[in-house]
Amino acid sequence: MKHQAESSGEFRRVSSHEKGYSVAAVDSFFTRLADDYELMLSGAELGQDIHTSRTVREATFEGENGGYAPQDVDAALDKVEDRFCELEKQLYLQRYGQHTWDQAVQELRELLLGRLERPAGERFRRPAKKLTKGYFTAEVDALCDRLLAHVEGADVLTPADIRAAAFSPATGDICYEETQVDAFLDRAIEYLNDTAQ
Repeated sequence: MKHQAESSGEFRRVSSHEKGYSVAAVDSFFTRLADDYELMLSGAELGQDIHTSRTVREATFEGENGGYAPQDVDAALDKVEDRFCELEKQLYLQRYGQHTWDQAVQELRELLLGRLERPAGERFRRPAKKLTKGYFTAEVDALCDRLLAHVEGADVLTPADIRAAAFSPATGDICYEETQVDAFLDRAIEYLNDTAQ
């Protein structure tokens, strides 16, 4: 983890005419991630200001000309997120035991199924305002179908598959509200990480 976090200086830069991620912000974030990971390893009590796999997944950076190449930073964040997930699972098992872990995973599975088993086109709400852009329902439903097949053991889906998902913008009755879909996919990533072998 420390090596990954300190590799931010090795990210490629985009040209001075292109927007990349803020160099200072990325360097600061990766340094903080390394420190927080070490804190977690040491068994320190985790406060609200300690980074977790969720905050790594939700990280965003301001753009700047000549900044770091976004695809490089995003790929590194995916690896760091996986490392945090592994450690979080280990710490949870140490503190609460396998039975409690299995219960939590089963509850998350049931939560996901509650939405995945809804009919296509009805899995998420529409944006409150008719002209507000959302995600094209057919594309979201296609990913949900794959996720449902995975949960039921008929397909294999990875956290990377969810992270890489991109949906076309749409409005009206053929779109889902972005924030609700994003929140659901976050939980899906947690489940896939929790059940990874």
